[in-house]
Amino acid sequence: MSSRLSKVARDKWMAKKWFTVYASSAFGFAELGVIPANSEKQLLGRVMEVSFYDITKDISQLPIRLKFQIVKVEDDKAFTQFKGFELSGDYIRSLVRRGTTRVDAIVNIETKDGIRLRVMAMTITMHRIKTSQEKAIRKIMTEVLLEKASQLTFDEYVQESVLGIIAQEIFNRAKKIYPIKKVEVRKIKVLTPVFEIALKSPEEAEVKAEAK
Repeated sequence: MSSRLSKVARDKWMAKKWFTVYASSAFGFAELGVIPANSEKQLLGRVMEVSFYDITKDISQLPIRLKFQIVKVEDDKAFTQFKGFELSGDYIRSLVRRGTTRVDAIVNIETKDGIRLRVMAMTITMHRIKTSQEKAIRKIMTEVLLEKASQLTFDEYVQESVLGIIAQEIFNRAKKIYPIKKVEVRKIKVLTPVFEIALKSPEEAEVKAEAK
């Protein structure tokens, strides 16, 4: 009986088709890996999570966890849209030490091209700070996150968040209030449904070209 069951399981596995998954345009349609499925329809909506390191091979980007949702399948290619990212808990804990202050800002923003995001940033100060200083730093964080949203498209905002450009802008302004140890955009959640984003994006020709 067990050998018959294992043969059935093996036959089902062999019958699956393998699809190459590509990142969204913000990440240059990089290849994310190969996954099996019984049909193209079965893949739609599936979420794939990878480290940014898997794309860049830069060890410093290992703590950045990216999420992509499959929105289109053509032949053996599965195309995705960015769904969000988050820094690992271990990395965040390594930044927050006794005698420092962690200042958090959570802001709902809308990018220049109309995509809604929830952005969570944090600033770690060199030493403990007063409540008034904490409020001043949080105000700066919020201002930068909103300003960038008015200036950048969805892809640009994601890129500048993941690459630390927005964090650096916050750092440069916040250090005038108090010496800063570190600033990070620690999490982004895409609020606009990813299938809506896929419909808005005029990138199909680019995706096909890059995937060939």
